[in-house]
This record gives sequence, structure tokens and C-alpha cells, in this order.
Amino acid sequence: MATYAIGDIQGCFQPLICLLDTAKFDASSDHLWVAGDLVNRGPDSLQTLRFLKGLGQQATIVLGNHDLHLLAIANGIRKPHPKDSINAILAAHDREDLLKWLRKQPLLHFDTERNSILVHAGLPPQWDIQKALALAGEVERALRGPDYKEFLYHMYGNQPDCWDESLTGWPRLRLITNYLTRMRLCDEQGKLELNHHQGIENAPNGFSPWFAHNNRKTRNHEILFGHWAALEGESNVDHVFALDTGCVWGRKLTMMRLDDHQIFSCNCESMLTTR
Repeated sequence: MATYAIGDIQGCFQPLICLLDTAKFDASSDHLWVAGDLVNRGPDSLQTLRFLKGLGQQATIVLGNHDLHLLAIANGIRKPHPKDSINAILAAHDREDLLKWLRKQPLLHFDTERNSILVHAGLPPQWDIQKALALAGEVERALRGPDYKEFLYHMYGNQPDCWDESLTGWPRLRLITNYLTRMRLCDEQGKLELNHHQGIENAPNGFSPWFAHNNRKTRNHEILFGHWAALEGESNVDHVFALDTGCVWGRKLTMMRLDDHQIFSCNCESMLTTR
């Protein structure tokens, strides 16, 4: 029995199956962690969503920004972007079951035995794991509750951009969501820079990768995250593992076995029919 963690799949179903076959993943006994962005931009979001849902208790999934975007579109809150590839989900006969299942997934997972954290984007320096789990829980309750459409409506936006305990209501939930599903760079105080999509070397003055700050309270945990394909799988920080290696852009889909940190990957370009 082994546990694997995989980066952003984004509807790249054939590379996903290739990767699981390469690692000899056994769905009856092994466990799969998915670092968010299950869907969108790749050619097979519907198949990917059905497959991961079908793994049941053998999968641990955290939500990414593309997953939340799908929920907003499905509920008429946002119009699809020209590059979105989720129409098959929206037209599927099991659409409501899939979307309901997606809404029930967490934004953060912590395995106490492994001392390992799974998150899509990252954690600000000021949050320890207990604080992060509590705040993620606030968003999860909103997303699973009867007023979830209100949350989806209010989750878009870049403000506020720095954590303050006095924040309340939708601004509070929006910032928590942005940290967990959109963050790449922040300053030492946790102020977000959400316009940067490139590598570390091009970071604006005063901002660094969220995982590089010396005052980060999660330094003693292993962290697995996705979202930042420009890192090409390299964080250069001990115990921090970047799993998004740009499959949807024709590069690689990457998975790590948690038990021994062995890396598995499949090249994606030849398996993608659309991007």
C-alpha cells in the first residue's frame, strides 16, 4: 500500500492514466493525493472528474482555482473563458452529482502521521497548520452550505490582499481562498502579489515565493502543492515539493510517492489533442 501525490491534472486524462500505470498504482490498495485543478484547459475534464470521484476513499483531493471556477460557471455566476474546456461537464447527465461531490472537497489536507500538508497554491507565512486548517474550514463550510452560490459570487477579486484577524464576511473568505488556491508570491507580512505567473527569478521587488520566507510557521512540515507550473517542479526549499510541471502546456504530469519521495512523470504533449 503506497500513497502518491500528483500535481495539476487540468483535464489531462490520458497523461493521468499513463502516470498511474507507470507507477503501478493499485486503486484497490494505494492512495492518491491530488493538489487541485482537476479540470479545465485540458481535453478530458469530464473523464478526469468521473475517474477521481470513482476512486472514493482511495483519493484525497484539495480544490484549486480552476475547480472553483467550474463551480461558479455551473451556477451561472461567471461566464466561461474562451480557453475553458468544461462544456462536457456542464452537459453531462451526471453533472449535478459531480458538482456536488466537488463542492464537498476540502481546500487543505493535513496528514498528522506523515506531518504532510497538501494544498493547491500555498500558505502565508503567518499561519501555522492549526490556523490554516481552521481558516480553510470556514471556506469549506461556506462552499458546502445552503448559501454556497453567494460564496461563489463573492470569491472573485484581489482585495483584501493581506491577512488581518479583524477581517469578516466575504472579504475574509475571499482572502483565505486566494491564499490557498491562487497565491504564488507574498511579502514577509503575507501581502499577496497575484499578477505574477512566471518563475522565481522575475519576482517583483519586495515579494518572494510564499515558501521561501524565513518567518514561515509551517517550516517544520512537509508541503506538497501545485498551481505554479513555471517552477518546473523545483522549489529549492527543503520539505517543499512543487508538483505542477505544466502538463496542460504540453510538458509533464508529475507524481511523487510519499513513502520514499520517488518521482514519476509522463510527457504530455503527444497525449493532448487540445490545449
